[in-house]
Amino acid sequence: MDNGLLSCADPQAAQRLSDGLSDTQIVAFFRKWLARLPHPYSAKDRQAGYRYDLSALQAEFSLTQVWDRPVHGRCFFEEVIRENIDLGRPEQVQLIFARKMRRKTATDGRGRTRIVTEGVVPSLHVYYKNAHLKQYHKEGRGLRTETTINNTYDFEVGRRLKNLAALRQIGFAANRRVLEVEQLTHDCHIGAEAFDQLQKPAEVDGQHVSSLPFGQERVQALLAVLVLFCLQLEGFRNRQLRPLLSQLLGISESKISPGRMSCDLRRLGLHELIERIPKTQRYRLTPFGLKTALFYSRVYQRLLRRGLSELHDPRLSESASLAADFAKFQSALDGYIAEKIAA
Repeated sequence: MDNGLLSCADPQAAQRLSDGLSDTQIVAFFRKWLARLPHPYSAKDRQAGYRYDLSALQAEFSLTQVWDRPVHGRCFFEEVIRENIDLGRPEQVQLIFARKMRRKTATDGRGRTRIVTEGVVPSLHVYYKNAHLKQYHKEGRGLRTETTINNTYDFEVGRRLKNLAALRQIGFAANRRVLEVEQLTHDCHIGAEAFDQLQKPAEVDGQHVSSLPFGQERVQALLAVLVLFCLQLEGFRNRQLRPLLSQLLGISESKISPGRMSCDLRRLGLHELIERIPKTQRYRLTPFGLKTALFYSRVYQRLLRRGLSELHDPRLSESASLAADFAKFQSALDGYIAEKIAA
């Protein structure tokens, strides 16, 4: 498939070969040919420490997943694009690249998402500064996810080739993370039992933990913050959450004390929504926590608030399809009840 594998007799061996491409091998290849080509540095220069060094001007890390049924794969990818169109908000672009988005970056176009269609083939493009993640339906057979890093300094990594391993970790982590988020958009439900546990206080290992009631302003804001891009790959600290939470609640950051934030983190931890990263002061969402946060946020923002607005806003009573359908249902129900009472 051009620059991807469609099929392979030994996928594990192919993966080992791919993983084996290291900075050491690239440097050895470079030195082999440098020894045969005209060289401006004399032996004396090289002994004095003057020599060529290699740098990474661009590094691309890709994953190609081949569909068993290509037609179904295209339908799935188009649905993924539709469900994740809101990821273009600058504060969310950070999920993939694990970088904090400063205000200037968030408004200058260096963090954004685009949907591009070439002919009939759509593709999803996510940008952070000079990094670019692209996802598309490759040759009608597979899902291609690739992250290209064009400036290593965007991730506080040097340009020398010895940093290839660190860049590989960043690039592949970005690929995996966007796939996780896309998977969760199609599997974000939680069971009735799990949901019920969050609605009531509980005792966990002898410790009292308050509830996380759906729809409560602070709970919704807290869970919406936890799924922001900037908090995912490297985890998050108490001090990172306070300014983000204050923005969603519309209050001053000074009104959210470190102690109050610690109480929220304790509550989330006892409900098993977050966990502390070993040997650090950082936290991360558990798989259960990520599903729950996405479910709470999307149902509340996309379904509940919007639906109730259409039902109760008099300005939308005639134009909103939900309000019109509900009025028909109510009229039919009233007629049915009146008929039964008369009988």
